[in-house]
Amino acid sequence: MKNANLKLFELTSPNNERDNIKLGLSRIKKVFQELGNPCENIPAIQIIGTNGKGSIAAYLESILFEAQKDFGVTTSPHLFNVCERIRFNKKNISKDDFERIYSLLEKNYSTYELTPFEKIICCALIFFNEQQVELIILEAGLGGRLDATTAHKLRPIIAIGNIGLDHKEFLGDTIEKITKEKLAVIEKNSIIISCNQNRQVENLINKKVEEVGAEIIWKDAVSKNYEVGLKGAFQKQNASVAVGVIEALNNLGFNIKENYIYEGLKKTTWKGRLEIINYSNKKFLTDCAHNYPAAKALSNERSNWKNEEEGIYWILGVQRQKDIAAILKTLLKKNDHLLLVPVPNQPSWQLKDISQIQEIDFQNIIEFEKFEFAIEYLFALKKWPTVHPVLTGSIFLVAAFIKFANKQKN
Repeated sequence: MKNANLKLFELTSPNNERDNIKLGLSRIKKVFQELGNPCENIPAIQIIGTNGKGSIAAYLESILFEAQKDFGVTTSPHLFNVCERIRFNKKNISKDDFERIYSLLEKNYSTYELTPFEKIICCALIFFNEQQVELIILEAGLGGRLDATTAHKLRPIIAIGNIGLDHKEFLGDTIEKITKEKLAVIEKNSIIISCNQNRQVENLINKKVEEVGAEIIWKDAVSKNYEVGLKGAFQKQNASVAVGVIEALNNLGFNIKENYIYEGLKKTTWKGRLEIINYSNKKFLTDCAHNYPAAKALSNERSNWKNEEEGIYWILGVQRQKDIAAILKTLLKKNDHLLLVPVPNQPSWQLKDISQIQEIDFQNIIEFEKFEFAIEYLFALKKWPTVHPVLTGSIFLVAAFIKFANKQKN
């Protein structure tokens, strides 16, 4: 990317995106209209929920690729590069195409004051329109009711991942308020595919479906006949939602055969999710457990690890807006060690801020100025931990560590 255009990529940086969140559909709907409503007649699968959205999208992407469909996918946030967020047939949009479309929006529609996320959704639909896709996968960014992905009108299928407490500052401070914000995307005749939810969320989904005249299909974990590419018991539920979506697409005439579903699930990858990263001949487990529900899933997964009772070294970085108390109480067990680090370039929790949390053994907590120093600390131990250290807490921390580890390889 030329230096003159670095500003364009700064505009889509996580910091800038978060600082400019303004939920609402009026701006993006007006721009869609000005653009001639790109992809207006192309059906979209909208994915909502608190956790698992990206994994469901990854499973669907893999299956559709096996079936040789022409499709577009937009997910968020990105791990390394904004171009990851707009994909056609599993291939990222090129930097040149992204720059061309983004610059067009900046030049012609700046008066509408679109947020960074809205601009990316506009870029995605313009690009998908150019590629003449037959199907779109839209991962909602925040909530649903006022999320930019909801501005695309033709969304016959809604996939729902696990719904829990997160983004309370935008969506409400209770599970009921958050769930209602997400379920507002459900319309008459929508086909809803959901994983198992807690009782309160399940009741709210059933109530909404009945109110508007939609259809709900509940999915449990996929059968043992399927092999899934993503690690973790919870991924079998995400895979099952994806299979339910494909079944719904087949009812709409897409004709995706069983062998494509089988191969697609098996070949699915999604970086930074229970992924082992090698650094200096040692293994680190990375996972983007950035909120309480994700931490709970990671803690449940831990129970399957050999020798986990001897303790885990957690390299943890958590953004300030997240509920770190819930995350710590969920992850930390007897004999564990916490290496607290900042999330690179993000406001993060520090040791002095969490010292009042009850039920936490602060004797086994060390704070570091950078995650690299925590890595050095581990290598200075007399004996490498029996169980691989786990680096988690934020997708931005995971991304920085993977880049760091890759540099060492090169």
